[in-house]
Amino acid sequence: MSYTMSVDRVIQLARCDDFPEATIRQMFADHNATELPLEVLATLPIPLSVKVFLGLQDEFFSAEEFRELAVAFAKRASTENPAVENDYFVGKTLEVYEQAVQATRTLRLGAQLDTHLIQLVTGYRAAIKALTEPLSKALLSASGEQLQTIAAYEAVWFAGYEGQGIACRNAASCAVASVPKPDADGVLQWVLDNAVAVSQARTA
Repeated sequence: MSYTMSVDRVIQLARCDDFPEATIRQMFADHNATELPLEVLATLPIPLSVKVFLGLQDEFFSAEEFRELAVAFAKRASTENPAVENDYFVGKTLEVYEQAVQATRTLRLGAQLDTHLIQLVTGYRAAIKALTEPLSKALLSASGEQLQTIAAYEAVWFAGYEGQGIACRNAASCAVASVPKPDADGVLQWVLDNAVAVSQARTA
């Protein structure tokens, strides 16, 4: 795995009228490269939301690293809402996720998590889903604060999804949605900083 992203991949993922292909190619040319690691990509003058989207793609992380990031994003989302943070099932779910992160770090390459741990993750995720369903049904009449609460619960639910890249990206989106809009850029930057930190820790 190269842990880099090519200029063509950036163009494919970031295509929009305000961010033309020529601009992207020039950024890579300025670095005399056709592929860049996340640490460098994160410094490019790309809109923050686009940069975060690019930075959480499969090229940059292993499944284990995605799991670690997803749990961090879920924790951040839960702490933004006291009702979610203090929920018994949220606490137990995050605890089990942490066990999965620790277990993954000690597994041999290609080995699977313990069956009991998988069952715990599945069970607690189901409890979180049950908590969010009545809230989600009220979405049409929900206020901003209620939507933030739903997003916080969903961040915790998504973090345990079996497709680690998808889980990470969805947990990150929900973490951003769990705060008022004026605070969203701050969380986006925090998400990107966490991703860069994980990438840098690998090469330290």
